[in-house]
Amino acid sequence: MNHKTYGSLLVTIALVFTLPPSTHPEDAAEQSIRGPLYREPFPDAPEVRVEGVARGEDSVVQYLTVLAPKRVGVTTKEQPCLFWYQSEATKNRFELTIVQDKKPEPFAELTLNGPSSRGIQRLRLSQLNIKLAEGVEYRWTISMVIDPQHPIKNPVASGAIMRLAPTKKLLDRLAKSPPSKAPFIYADEGVWYDSLEALSDLIDQRPKDPDLHEQRVFFFMQQGLEDAALYEGAMANGEQASGSGK
Repeated sequence: MNHKTYGSLLVTIALVFTLPPSTHPEDAAEQSIRGPLYREPFPDAPEVRVEGVARGEDSVVQYLTVLAPKRVGVTTKEQPCLFWYQSEATKNRFELTIVQDKKPEPFAELTLNGPSSRGIQRLRLSQLNIKLAEGVEYRWTISMVIDPQHPIKNPVASGAIMRLAPTKKLLDRLAKSPPSKAPFIYADEGVWYDSLEALSDLIDQRPKDPDLHEQRVFFFMQQGLEDAALYEGAMANGEQASGSGK
């Protein structure tokens, strides 16, 4: 589907997955059957997410989006997973850069082999020996290297992440619930990255489950991640998934 024809389908998805605000915040994880209902932990913070676009091989337009909230997102993990969406298959390599707030030198810089398929990609910091400190904000950037000699031609996308210690309330809720509820609980407690990781783990276990893909559609739409939501909508309708990035 051409990127510019997505508008009408986005409206349909938004109507299908719109959920009114819960009147009982404690029960939001149970009430939000369409997907995890994300509650912004820093609603007054500035928007920091940046999306990338470039014309690549054979003049194909490549859209690159970090699957992060518009504002800084939270994780409770020392080595969380980072996710991004790419609109087209590629053999290009990628570059990951993580910068610590108020520090001029990069916290981490890595070159990654490019996933060959389009779709949602996962990067496990545990496999890269990268550990985040508590209470520190990081900006992470993923860049697709289309032209090494002219970096301005490379699509670049970035988001922000902060590791915070899990609250007792969060730990208690997780301990009393099955793994299928974890994405909902994390989202309700404002922990974006752990919610997406928990939901993606379930999808990896049951990749053909349309309900799980619909939950991820709902999750993405709340933060304006339309391209990734459309991809997930296709998966929910039975198209073969690709680019799991496991």
